[in-house]
Amino acid sequence: MITTEAVLDALRTVQDPELGQDLVSLDMIRNIRIDGERVSFTVVLTTPACPLGMEFQERCEEAVRRLPGVRDVVITMGADVGPVA
Repeated sequence: MITTEAVLDALRTVQDPELGQDLVSLDMIRNIRIDGERVSFTVVLTTPACPLGMEFQERCEEAVRRLPGVRDVVITMGADVGPVA
């Protein structure tokens, strides 16, 4: 059975090379949903133009697909741009 904790553990292997921490510790993973063999979640970037966005998406998908029972991974990419002054 796929659990949220197992998904988070898998995603802890994905590091932000600029910040030297994993995406879970950086609070960049949100809205994890598990529906049978499908896992979906959002990766929240610090800026919409983040040059590492595609790399994060690929590495997150690879990490979660390694979990037993996962057949489909759906990742939404978002950005936390904060309030506009």
